[in-house]
Amino acid sequence: MSDSIAGTVLDCLEFARNGGVLECSIGLDELPRLADLLTTTAGFLSVRLEGWRDDAGKSWLQLDITGEPVLCCQRCLGGVEFPLRISSRLQLIASGEDWPDDDLVDDSADAIAAETALAVLPLIEDEVLLALPIAPRHEQCESPSANASGQGSSPFAALAALKKH
Repeated sequence: MSDSIAGTVLDCLEFARNGGVLECSIGLDELPRLADLLTTTAGFLSVRLEGWRDDAGKSWLQLDITGEPVLCCQRCLGGVEFPLRISSRLQLIASGEDWPDDDLVDDSADAIAAETALAVLPLIEDEVLLALPIAPRHEQCESPSANASGQGSSPFAALAALKKH
């Protein structure tokens, strides 16, 4: 495993043609868009990127990501561990090639543009962001306002009292 892939750029068609494999560990603090959704950036993701060409001459990337980022619970605002197990198969579409028809092709793979300078870190971050829940929350928890005040009064109660005078 390498130390960091920050700034790593691949010619993805060449990577697939050569059967390239990239394995690394990425610190959660290296992914700024993801970090905005986390309660802590401590921890890492394990990543494996593999390229190949199939019998039909199509180029592919297989991206596997595992880890347990701690997201912010939308109910209690505490940390909630989210186990990630991403396995994405990406068909590389070269310039001038036809894009697969989404209605006719099964959804076990996605198509991406084959780039001569594919930035690996943003690709990984995109796949992680797509895999996260819209509103992460614990199975059982209470909102912070429910246990902040024992009387359970509304913040508008003071305004209602003023209106009566």
